[in-house]
Amino acid sequence: MKPENTFSVPIDNFDETYRKVGLSSMSDDSFKSSPPSFSTLSKMSAPTNVNPFKYMSNVMKLSPVDKSNIKLGEIPEGVMRLGGTFVLKKNGEEGLECLYRHEDEIPGDHPEIGEVLKYV
Repeated sequence: MKPENTFSVPIDNFDETYRKVGLSSMSDDSFKSSPPSFSTLSKMSAPTNVNPFKYMSNVMKLSPVDKSNIKLGEIPEGVMRLGGTFVLKKNGEEGLECLYRHEDEIPGDHPEIGEVLKYV
């Protein structure tokens, strides 16, 4: 990808940003009332040739969690968040156009890379 076509979108507040782009959480009522199907859940595993315990510890380290507000026995909201994959295009000086959007159904879910590359 040409460097002039790349840019970053800084995120100051995860809660607000997730809500604005419409990403959900496993603690949302909609997730609880219609949980993912078995075929979706079967995709939830460590990548091939990766130690599953190391994978899970990395998931915890990389989750957006307020470490100052963790309570023993509770699952932090940052761990419950479901992410997504976006392909964005600059539209003028300040605007962004979303060319591709994939919302994760479960932690570790992701689109096929070939599908994403169609929009790059």
